[in-house]
Amino acid sequence: METLALYTGDLGGSNHLQGTKPETVGFALADSPAGQATWIYEKFQSKADNHGLAEDALSVDDMLDAISLYWFTNSAASSGRIYWENKSLTFAGPKVTLPVAVTVFPRGIPRVPRSWIEDTYSNLIHYGEADRGGHFAALEQPEILVSEIRTGLRTLRS
Repeated sequence: METLALYTGDLGGSNHLQGTKPETVGFALADSPAGQATWIYEKFQSKADNHGLAEDALSVDDMLDAISLYWFTNSAASSGRIYWENKSLTFAGPKVTLPVAVTVFPRGIPRVPRSWIEDTYSNLIHYGEADRGGHFAALEQPEILVSEIRTGLRTLRS
């Protein structure tokens, strides 16, 4: 519940802004490379599994690659549209009956309880809890993520 409170509270400012005024922040991010770098770095800082600095979890090169991808493709505004398009959704989404594999990372924001996951995904074929990692698991802990994906999908092989 603490991570959910963070996600909807202290760490939810950018979600709220992009959900209510996506074009305002989008134009600002598209206009300033320093502003865009700072915006994205703050996400790495606040949502990665680190000890106070984003660099504890991610290399500077990886962060610059991600920031550059947004800048060179001018996709900051469009990448934030998901918040606008889903602003009316809640965590009480539809029930999913397809096979689903889930891995929870300790610094994932929000980190929902296993009971919520089991309630939503009636055909949960794998549930894993990683030892480390956060919201950006693919960048932070790619080996753990790949291992978990393989483990989860292995049960679907004939």
